Amino acid sequence: EDRPLFVQFCANDPDILLEAARRVESHCDYVDINFGCPQRIARRGYYGAFLMDNLPLVKSLVEKLALNLNVPVSCKIRVFPKLEDTLKYAKMLEDAGCSLLAVHGRTRDEKDGKKFRADWNAIKAVKNELRIPVLANGNIRHMDDVRNCLEETGADGVLSAETLLENPALFAGFRTSNWVADNEEDFIDGKLDQADLVVQYLKLCEKHPVPWRMIRSHVHKMLGDWFRVQPQVREELNAQSRLTFEFLYGLVDQLRELGVRVPLHQKDDASATGNLAEVIAI
Repeated sequence: EDRPLFVQFCANDPDILLEAARRVESHCDYVDINFGCPQRIARRGYYGAFLMDNLPLVKSLVEKLALNLNVPVSCKIRVFPKLEDTLKYAKMLEDAGCSLLAVHGRTRDEKDGKKFRADWNAIKAVKNELRIPVLANGNIRHMDDVRNCLEETGADGVLSAETLLENPALFAGFRTSNWVADNEEDFIDGKLDQADLVVQYLKLCEKHPVPWRMIRSHVHKMLGDWFRVQPQVREELNAQSRLTFEFLYGLVDQLRELGVRVPLHQKDDASATGNLAEVIAI
């Protein structure tokens, strides 16, 4: 229902990747290869950003899909410490058949997004180097960041990862309280909070089942601000070894009954709605 739809794989074997991609190509608009994951699991599995040390393999993965699929291939990468290496990497991917490139402006070793700022200048350089569309990833916490990033990088779009886990309404123009503290007078209560989002999320999970460990993790992220106010509710969640939807809906009800509300905010600006629509259209 939500298009365009990208299906992302991590891989290190071209033949296995192609077999997997063929199973989904009739159901999606792009098949994406994740060359950006910097986590330990990617190191152990030899995929993601740890293939940056083996560019011939990276090239073979892209070429295998580009030559054999009926849908275009996209890639997500991280930058090298040296800009010239990043540009060579990006150009190699384009030449191999990548039709759209997402660039995370941090290196493989810069895993902590709060500690390391993404390098938008590197993303801009990649955008200027390539003919294909380029998406920017990194430092996107609210819609002002979206606008600034598009302006500074010239990118064709933006991605957000960590922020979306706690605030899935980011691209609808909502932001959490920690991003309004410095100029509260410019913002209003958006009449939406993360508990509302948790309820929406749980309903989707009932309709489209996913592993409980993922649900637990996402609920923790979305209710993080609430848990800081009512830590005993967080402890109840942690102590629950076997989750159910009934328990999680009850958890949300319990937070609301405690009289706690942590609203999401929107800009109090008559022009904000028009600007927001313009950015989303991009």
